[in-house]
Amino acid sequence: MPSIEEYEAAGLFDPVDCEGTGRLELLEWLTEQGFSIDDMVEGLHGLSLGSLAGDRRMVPGERLSRTEAAELAGMDVSDFDVHVAALGFLPIDGSPPGEVGVTPDEAATIGILAGLSAFFSAEEALAVVRVIGTSMSRIAEASVSLFLADVESPHLHSGASELDLARKVDEGVGLLDGLVERLDPVLRRLMLQSVRTSRVATIDSRERFNFRFAVGFVDLVGFTAISGRMAPQELASFIRDFEGRAHDVVTSAGARLVKLIGDEVMFVAADAAAACRAANGLMSGFGDDGARVVPRGGLAYGDVLVRGGDYYGSIVNLASRLVDEAVPQELLVTEDAAVAAAGCDFEPAGRRMVKGFDDPITVRSFVAG
Repeated sequence: MPSIEEYEAAGLFDPVDCEGTGRLELLEWLTEQGFSIDDMVEGLHGLSLGSLAGDRRMVPGERLSRTEAAELAGMDVSDFDVHVAALGFLPIDGSPPGEVGVTPDEAATIGILAGLSAFFSAEEALAVVRVIGTSMSRIAEASVSLFLADVESPHLHSGASELDLARKVDEGVGLLDGLVERLDPVLRRLMLQSVRTSRVATIDSRERFNFRFAVGFVDLVGFTAISGRMAPQELASFIRDFEGRAHDVVTSAGARLVKLIGDEVMFVAADAAAACRAANGLMSGFGDDGARVVPRGGLAYGDVLVRGGDYYGSIVNLASRLVDEAVPQELLVTEDAAVAAAGCDFEPAGRRMVKGFDDPITVRSFVAG
């Protein structure tokens, strides 16, 4: 165990500045975890002294060179590099100079992902790898922001010790242990749901690019204005509630939430009536928020291109444009959507010249369903 004088000489500890912070206890704990003074100095300069243990636990294993990692994955270096980029990997601490620093476990996983090209075309397989990287990056970002807002921020405001925070970081990382394996049944269920939905939405007995969906958008009028007046914590809480309510309303209606674009929700359903119920739930759920924001929506039904978990085509564009045509608290739907939405009631809303479309669009206004 280094002495206090050695910690001081390394610039890690100052008896005056560090009084009551728990810095000495943190340094001693890190030493017990196997970190050297050099490791701690590097962590201090990188503003991650309290996260050294958590970072090591987060990504354990040797950082390999790209040549070593590609060989372990059973791939040529150029193909390996393409997959590393598709996953969104960036250099991490401990990586060889100029290298991303892939670990043996990561290399093995990349090798498995590269094997998708034996079943699918190489281009399509790589597109799926990009989706995996993007999706998992979002999970990572959400998890980190949750920890920072819900654990680290209150800790820092309370004035608790550096050691306590370091232990919380380490414990938080420990929540990942075994998590991936337990997500397997969740992924399988969601894939089965996607398979069943695609069967319902299939248009042609042979073609598998276009499917028939109801596509809806709901946005919040007034959000931009009020968000500029909110304190960061208040805005974060509003967004959390908005996203949570949107997810719950859409899925409970039998639709799928595709994405949230700022203050706008995009969702789809093979059943037009389910899409209307989802939109109506959103309209009802957000319209009572103290009149600070008021929802409006647009919904269209027809053939869309499905790619990478997203939806494309004129039907998507039309649904998005109809939002701009709707007045607050109104859901505008196309004629095709209204006809397909069995059990829902609408009233005529005229014909609209919609941006991006040459001919007027006949629309109806949702009443009940």
